[in-house]
Amino acid sequence: MVKQHDFKKCDQSGFCKRNRQFADDAAAAASSWTSPYALDEASITFHDGQLSGTVLKTLKEGGDTVKLPLTVTFLESGVARVTLDEEKRQKGDIELRHDSKARKERYNEAGKWALVGGLKVSQGAALSDKADKGFTNVLYGQGGNHQAIIRHHPFAIEFQRDGETQVKFNDRGLINVEHWRQKIEKPVEEKKEGDEEKKGEQDNNNKEETKGEDESTWWEETFGGNTDSKPRGPESVALDISFPGYEHVFGIPEHATRLSLKTTRYVLRVTVDSPKLTTG
Repeated sequence: MVKQHDFKKCDQSGFCKRNRQFADDAAAAASSWTSPYALDEASITFHDGQLSGTVLKTLKEGGDTVKLPLTVTFLESGVARVTLDEEKRQKGDIELRHDSKARKERYNEAGKWALVGGLKVSQGAALSDKADKGFTNVLYGQGGNHQAIIRHHPFAIEFQRDGETQVKFNDRGLINVEHWRQKIEKPVEEKKEGDEEKKGEQDNNNKEETKGEDESTWWEETFGGNTDSKPRGPESVALDISFPGYEHVFGIPEHATRLSLKTTRYVLRVTVDSPKLTTG
């Protein structure tokens, strides 16, 4: 038996609503949609089985960008591990609210317990000289029969085995890494006589003046009588991963159900590593 009321539904969870809205906006835009994430070609380096670079997230307001360091590590086991972080969080160049003692960087220890086959880096991985303009290709795996095709703009990765595509990462452009932003504390205004009469009119004016994203769940959320005060603000990660040609993808579901996972738009808050290419 599952007590459904003890678990949040998407419309009760801020990070889920935000990321689903992001995906819905992309779907509504259809062919005119362009992902705001692009790999800076000048930043790409490759050394000892590891590709590094910087993904730039373009913000709507003013065209400013957020730097997201990218690392794609090719392992002897045949796994390609993709790590995408935020430069400001990595460097601790953020301010936590309420003098919180929480760690400023994102959790980044999933590789210690989530990856099967060890973390030994593939010494045989190498850049391919056959990549098209705007792409970087890496050959790896036994006999070089695995290939990662990395698209720069918009950022995406296609993982192949023996020339056949197994996994597509951000193929639809739905990846969304919520970047750090500073909370602007609004001064609390004292109530004056006659304020109640004007409240309805002011609320209507505020709705008309409201622009940009809904910040109502960025800094605090309450569910089941418990309040989550978010000293680091919004920091969820939504991923866009597809497995072309496969009818079933097996894994551990969030709640009790079959191990053959259902099609989902669910979003994750943790570091996620790309699946092994031998998944089938």
